[in-house]
Amino acid sequence: MDRSRMLRLAGAALVLIGGAVHLKLNLDDYGTEDIGRAFALNAAASALAAGYLALRHDILGPLAGIGVSVGTLIAFGLTRQGDGILDFRETGFNPSPDAAVTVVAEALALVVLALAALEARRATSSPRS
Repeated sequence: MDRSRMLRLAGAALVLIGGAVHLKLNLDDYGTEDIGRAFALNAAASALAAGYLALRHDILGPLAGIGVSVGTLIAFGLTRQGDGILDFRETGFNPSPDAAVTVVAEALALVVLALAALEARRATSSPRS
């Protein structure tokens, strides 16, 4: 398996981990009704981005995965500031261990998918033999 494919599949798996945690929280009725809907949307977006990463070989997949991961990490930070978001506020790494798993998976996804995006860009800019 080539490096590009390995990075894409690793990124897909990491994004899926974050989405799976959000789906679990949604199914556990964690948080407010609006946060529950946001968790379901996160799970769906994660699944779509991961599927694209696994099936396609262009730069859109890594960019989509990066978008999901960045959005997830921003939302995580916002829920711990001031009044939170969508009438939901949390502190620290609660719920445990879900919050920590999500942050680690999404942060690793950013690194892996940035490398995958660079590989995709390199592949499109290099002359084919």
